Amino acid sequence: MTTVDLLDGLLEATVVGSFSRIGPVVRRRLYDWEVPAADLSGREAVVTGSSSGIGREIATRLAALGAHVWVTSRSEDRAEEAAAQVAQDSGGTTTGVAVDVGELDQVRAFADRLRTATDSVDLLVHNAGALTEDRRETSQGMEATLAAHLVGPYLLTRLLADHLAADARVLFMSSGGMYTQPLVVSRLEMDEDDYRGAVAYARAKRGQVVLAEQLAREWGPTPVVHAMHPGWAATPGVTAGLPVFDRVMGPILRPAAEAADTMVWLATADEAARTSGEFWHDRRRRGTAYLPRTSTTDRQRRRLVPWLDARIAQAETHADTQAEAHAETDQA
Repeated sequence: MTTVDLLDGLLEATVVGSFSRIGPVVRRRLYDWEVPAADLSGREAVVTGSSSGIGREIATRLAALGAHVWVTSRSEDRAEEAAAQVAQDSGGTTTGVAVDVGELDQVRAFADRLRTATDSVDLLVHNAGALTEDRRETSQGMEATLAAHLVGPYLLTRLLADHLAADARVLFMSSGGMYTQPLVVSRLEMDEDDYRGAVAYARAKRGQVVLAEQLAREWGPTPVVHAMHPGWAATPGVTAGLPVFDRVMGPILRPAAEAADTMVWLATADEAARTSGEFWHDRRRRGTAYLPRTSTTDRQRRRLVPWLDARIAQAETHADTQAEAHAETDQA
């Protein structure tokens, strides 16, 4: 191990130093980071949840490198406004699309549009999501945090699997919060009695990391699949979802540009294409558990994808049943 790697490891062990804005300040000097300068001309990049915060920064930087970027938001107005601003700020080209990635019918419609409008998708960045203290459900009867962070992104990836370019990269924006939770598939979806917003969020984010590992095993070396976490970032989502944390840690939270750095690097760097199924933070591979109790067993890992497939089928059956019931009520 080099002295530089040893210093990086010591910084990682502090957690606060690694996750806060201190991390990129130190590591930029340790590793002499270069600004990503790849030529993405002619590439199609999808960045979900990119109307504000980290997602918008990612979209802007990919567009500046030449990619045509699909900017998404749950609101059509916000998606179109953000896409226009990203295009102006980057000098690139964008398309704004309204899609709630937790709503499976909207995910299917978005996948259909991408398949029709593009020859292939080169970059698929799963960034959308939110943390809410109260339990909410989608129109398919699924807990909304799980749907937006894990089930919807999995479905979109599956629907685009044969439409991805041979050298495509599928990237998941996880969270350092996932270190607090193991993957227990039977406990992924929390009910009203035991629901806690931060726990639901952390479990879904753990699921993203394991999903990236599983997809990499299934697909082989390409397309490349990775997950990463941005550290503690100052974003509208953190302010709304974790107000106490935001107030206490505010002075050392990372700005969106620093939080977005590793994702843009994963989308462009040659090093990131040499492996698949890894977990990254500040441009370095990281372990996925600090404590044995949060490690993922092979049994739980193998259960994830079948569980997601079954949960999607259940949710869509629920939606069909609800639609039939409403139709019968209307006829009556």
